[in-house]
Amino acid sequence: MEELYKGTLSKSPSKRITALYGKPICKILDGESREFIKQLDWPLGYDTSVQAKKAGLLVSKKWIDAGKRNL
Repeated sequence: MEELYKGTLSKSPSKRITALYGKPICKILDGESREFIKQLDWPLGYDTSVQAKKAGLLVSKKWIDAGKRNL
């Protein structure tokens, strides 16, 4: 699942990739160049992978809105 938000691409990887980390993750990339900016993860569990992906996109939007993208 991925979403373009304010020129930044937030990407929640598949359940298989998330399982490798043992927790939900979300990667933040530059919207044009696809350059890696940040990977967010958190130790919360979800009932479905769809819930985890949606939460990842929400967390990344909050991170972008807080102005962290420019760090």
